[in-house]
Amino acid sequence: MSSRNENRIASSNYRKPPVAHQFKKGTSGNPNGRPRKKAEPGFGALGGGIADRLGAMALDEATRPVTVREGGKVSEIPAMQALLRTMFRAAAQGDTKAARQLLEVISQAESGRTGAALKILEHAVLYKEKYAPIFEKHEREGLDPPDIFPHPDDMIINETTGEVTIDGPISKEQAGARKAVRQQAIESMRRYFEVEAALAKEPTNSTLRREFKELKKYHEFLKKDAERIVRHEALRLSRRALETKTTRAKYGAARIKA
Repeated sequence: MSSRNENRIASSNYRKPPVAHQFKKGTSGNPNGRPRKKAEPGFGALGGGIADRLGAMALDEATRPVTVREGGKVSEIPAMQALLRTMFRAAAQGDTKAARQLLEVISQAESGRTGAALKILEHAVLYKEKYAPIFEKHEREGLDPPDIFPHPDDMIINETTGEVTIDGPISKEQAGARKAVRQQAIESMRRYFEVEAALAKEPTNSTLRREFKELKKYHEFLKKDAERIVRHEALRLSRRALETKTTRAKYGAARIKA
């Protein structure tokens, strides 16, 4: 059979395969469905349009390091910091517009920082009011301290500035690590005093100096830990004294009424 005839036979079956190879009625020839179109690159692909892109670009540029020269000193600082320095110089030279813009920036920054500090202070006060009685109850009943971190007495409030600092573990994991370090520090104290005495005789011994430097870290840890324990005890005694005074005042008022 010629190739021409073969082509005719093939063309007669075009788009009409044998019954055995045809798809059954009601069955899709593409069970996985039509493939999704790939997202076209553009503003929407970045999550929020051109405004988001501009914001991200502005932040990148603001933190990008730039080289500045001040006198004979060359250094790299973030672009935003360089801009603020330029504005400060302009304001110092009498540019009232730059001065006004700087004052607005400083005012906004200070307002935001003050607001955040007030929220932290409020949280600290409420935290101490909520959890301090729980710790005191456990202590009076001879129970182990509750698994609440940080300890209320580790949340220190500066009564003058309102600044809040935490001097102690803030999680159970940190408390466990602190306990392990404390044990190591106690065990190292004997060696600490031995090396300290040896250094007094050989102050230039580099091996002893390196070892003493490491041992001194444990010594400093124990000093700070002791200060923390003393603070806890002082606060505990202060609360007990206040409770006693309050109880006596109530008892005295009750006697007067009687």
